[in-house]
Amino acid sequence: MNNENVTPQLIATCWVSAGDTAPGRPDETSPIPIQERINLIAQTGWSGIGLVHHDLLQARRTIGYPELGRMIRDAGIDIIEVEFLNGWWATGSERAESDIQRAELFEAAQTLGARHIKVGAGMTENPLPLSRMASAFADLTDEAAESGVRLALEATPFSHLRTAQEAVKVVTHSDSPAAGLMIDIWHTHRSGLSHDDLWDVVPMDRVFAVEIDDGYKDVVGTIFEDTINNRAYCGEGDFDTRTFIQRTLDAGYKGTWGVEIISAEHRSLPVAEGLKRAYQTAINCFPGITLAR
Repeated sequence: MNNENVTPQLIATCWVSAGDTAPGRPDETSPIPIQERINLIAQTGWSGIGLVHHDLLQARRTIGYPELGRMIRDAGIDIIEVEFLNGWWATGSERAESDIQRAELFEAAQTLGARHIKVGAGMTENPLPLSRMASAFADLTDEAAESGVRLALEATPFSHLRTAQEAVKVVTHSDSPAAGLMIDIWHTHRSGLSHDDLWDVVPMDRVFAVEIDDGYKDVVGTIFEDTINNRAYCGEGDFDTRTFIQRTLDAGYKGTWGVEIISAEHRSLPVAEGLKRAYQTAINCFPGITLAR
């Protein structure tokens, strides 16, 4: 398969343009004004923008989703993703909170025409049975299909779904067109799944999105702390992002690529500088494409 010189569509996932904020903080809202974020994303070459739940709610309160969508389109950005839905398997107060978040994310995705909603599996030391997760996800995807939105489920090593193999079982339990996978090099590598084996266990026809980043051999702190503080720019760590991309292209992937650099280093940079560095290092990992820094 010839993958040479095809410029990929890269999504600036929410944390890449958010400035000094991170997953798990009490308020994940970006301190950067939304119009500034959109302009900087467009100016640094990205095809897509990602927005987290708190950012979406702030935009709805202040300018409204129709205006947000207009601002994004007027900047020449064609792809939107929203995140992050958790708790859909839960009961009690956790489920009640998740149901509110679900309705808010569905509304945002519908109004903005988002390509997908990113869906997680929480944080736990005691994962639930796969049968329960699969049943709950099937119910969730049925509702999503009725709303016309797609769900990209991501396995993370600290969650109820710790491996891509487990996420595949949950997604393939549903026959809904809304049920898909998010494959992130960070999580597949940290779970021990090699780039060569990845596409033997993940069905490409169920993959809604792929994310790239890089990281280092040693985990610093807990796996979650490492995940939100120590990701490296593509091609600058030990994960071999170039091979991951090549294997993914060889397997037939033709979709978008989210670039998800979540790190203390990235958060410390001016947003424009961070966006430029994240874009250039990602592009340079694709076959036949090199950008000068």
